Amino acid sequence: MTRLRLPKPFELLLFWHGLLAGSYTIAYITAEGAHGLHQFAGYTAVALLAVRLLVGWRAAGRGAWAFPVPRAAQWRTFAGKLASGNLHVLRGRTPFAPLSGLVLLSLLVVVAVTGLLADWFGAEDLHEGPAEASLAMVAVHVAIVGLGPALKRWGPALARPSARSAREA
Repeated sequence: MTRLRLPKPFELLLFWHGLLAGSYTIAYITAEGAHGLHQFAGYTAVALLAVRLLVGWRAAGRGAWAFPVPRAAQWRTFAGKLASGNLHVLRGRTPFAPLSGLVLLSLLVVVAVTGLLADWFGAEDLHEGPAEASLAMVAVHVAIVGLGPALKRWGPALARPSARSAREA
């Protein structure tokens, strides 16, 4: 008999993240065309952000659902290693990853609120600016979050001296 297990908090957070990314993508793509689908995806994103804010507030600094606030100690350690020339600190998770997540989450709240204002009061111009800025922030977030693991995976291969450079030395 197969035994079912409840999902772990981090698995639920990943599921939430996928839903938010999907609703954001649909809302962004349909902004100029399918108004009904744009509204549906936007309201879905609003609901998902409300859940995240409520659960993050309730998590109060601990657990997977806590807000991704980089701590001062993380910044000091990171900056100290970087200042000493240790570029290996860029491999893996840096304090920029949670910071970009927090900035993106904050910007998406602004996009959601202005989207509600656009829908209820016709303030589309107020919504368009933050919505466009959010795409740039999504790109920055993806780059920051993806850079660490990429450097961790490919860094050793890139750091190995080639046979040609060894002969020239």
